[in-house]
Amino acid sequence: MVSEHKTVFAKAIVKILRPLIRVLIRNEFTHAELTELVRRTYVEVAYDAYQIPGQEITFSRVAVLTGLSRKEVVRLKGILDDEEVLVKQTPNRAQRVVHGWLGDAEFLDKKKQPKELAVKGKKGSFQSLVQRYSGDITYGAVLDELNLIGVTELTEDNTVRLINKAYIPYKDELEKVRIMSVCVADLFDTAVYNIEQDQGDPHFQRQMVYSGIEDSLAAKFKELSGEKASELFDTLSKYLSSGREKSSSKKRAQGKRVGLGIYYFEGPHDSSESKDQNNPKVK
Repeated sequence: MVSEHKTVFAKAIVKILRPLIRVLIRNEFTHAELTELVRRTYVEVAYDAYQIPGQEITFSRVAVLTGLSRKEVVRLKGILDDEEVLVKQTPNRAQRVVHGWLGDAEFLDKKKQPKELAVKGKKGSFQSLVQRYSGDITYGAVLDELNLIGVTELTEDNTVRLINKAYIPYKDELEKVRIMSVCVADLFDTAVYNIEQDQGDPHFQRQMVYSGIEDSLAAKFKELSGEKASELFDTLSKYLSSGREKSSSKKRAQGKRVGLGIYYFEGPHDSSESKDQNNPKVK
């Protein structure tokens, strides 16, 4: 029987993962790649945060802490120790179709360039290409995905043309992903710090939530909150900047990284948030 503790954690993890998975799928990051990173991170955190003072942590103890096999821990620790190792690439099904199109002679012309392919057919068609390189996924689903991300297009002759050999996110989108990772990591660090503090000085962490807000009021609140948040940020930024300038370069080099994060959000009504949706929630 699953404990209430694990049930609460499972629901929380799913809620946390949903927006992340959206970004991963958008950028063709497969579940296999994510799983590998999760395994690595389990091992990394075990070594960083769960060492017994005065003792060297063993592979066996890390295996017990993480639920991974000792052999897997050894493999992953080797990867973590090698800074040159990159993320293992596991192409998704749509990517495998494109790779097959670019390398399989059946789908190349005499100049070894990808042919325009008939949509259907037992041989040399987009349908046969998908069957060969994408397993049990239908060719229609793969075509819709590749058309959506601008890798292929349908011609007037009802053939499929490869117009981009790879889908590469725009540089500004990659920068947004980098910023997202920093903001989310900082929020998580604050939340975990507060969870682990039985008593003492918790870090500031608040969230205000109202339900049943009409679109017009939501729009006005978005504008007002942006203005007030900008004013607060300007005040705090000037305070830290001025104080840092008064410190010596040595003290700045040894100083802490501090800051405050504010974010606006809106979405559909969530009945799980509160039984009384007329009352605000401040956390």
